[in-house]
Amino acid sequence: MQALIHVANALYLCSYLVKDIFWLRALTVVAGLVLLSFYAAQPAPLFAAIVWNVLFTIINVYQLVLLFLERRPVTLGEREQRLYRLVFRSLTPREFVKLLAVGRWQEAPANERLVEAGTALDRFIVIFTGKTGVRVGSKEIAQLGAGQFVGEMSFLTNQAPTADVVAIEPTHYVAWPKRDLSHFLETNPALRAAIQVVIGTDLVGKLRTP
Repeated sequence: MQALIHVANALYLCSYLVKDIFWLRALTVVAGLVLLSFYAAQPAPLFAAIVWNVLFTIINVYQLVLLFLERRPVTLGEREQRLYRLVFRSLTPREFVKLLAVGRWQEAPANERLVEAGTALDRFIVIFTGKTGVRVGSKEIAQLGAGQFVGEMSFLTNQAPTADVVAIEPTHYVAWPKRDLSHFLETNPALRAAIQVVIGTDLVGKLRTP
């Protein structure tokens, strides 16, 4: 029976040697179960130790399930794959799926105004297909197409836009409500940094466009 203690400690030792948190927890669970067998097999079962080991095992099993779910392969549909390649390649596919879940796919007919100058913008947009015009008064100063952001400066600075953005042709896009996106990024700081890089890349591209 004493051999169970040595087996459990050997498993704990192995768990400390592995780098992958999944296998660390898995080995810890197995070691805990071996110890439970030892405690339960005593002439006078060690109930306090049994209770604590059961609690530790439940916690580790729960975390293992979460890790397994997080590591499942991500499947993207055709339009999601295209948007990912267009804009979000610097994110992992799983990060992209989480981000996309906060947004909504929408369509705008030609001549619909997506952004109104001087009006606080309540959403953040990336164009999937179609084309929009950036207008100051009656003058068009730029055009935005697939893979480009709309309203990113207002999102970053929290200031009202200084130009209108109008669909030149039927435009398919993803819009994130500003409040929902801000809350999501606040709770995902690593993803927030990645999104800022994506936005920065888009801004640089716009500045380089004559």
